[in-house]
Amino acid sequence: MDRNQIVDTLGRQRRVEAFVQMYAGKALDADLKDLAQIVYLILLTMDETKLRDLWENGEVDFFIRRVVRTQLFGKRTDFDRECRAFSRRSVNIDDTHGI
Repeated sequence: MDRNQIVDTLGRQRRVEAFVQMYAGKALDADLKDLAQIVYLILLTMDETKLRDLWENGEVDFFIRRVVRTQLFGKRTDFDRECRAFSRRSVNIDDTHGI
């Protein structure tokens, strides 16, 4: 299997989303869906030989879990810079404001 096939299989099985939901302890909201996309991007840009070795040795789930934990709980991660920083600067507008 090549890198794209491996990531496609993971995506169809929604394994990354399952780990994101497990570590976040709640249903997938917009930010957590973004986190899953960041993890898929990391998988798609990593060394193909390394990803294939992880896949063939049955270690890909451990790698995904580590990436999810790092991105979710880290303070200087892509997820923190791109999603959380945006959320901190944003204001939620709900239906009670007539918009």
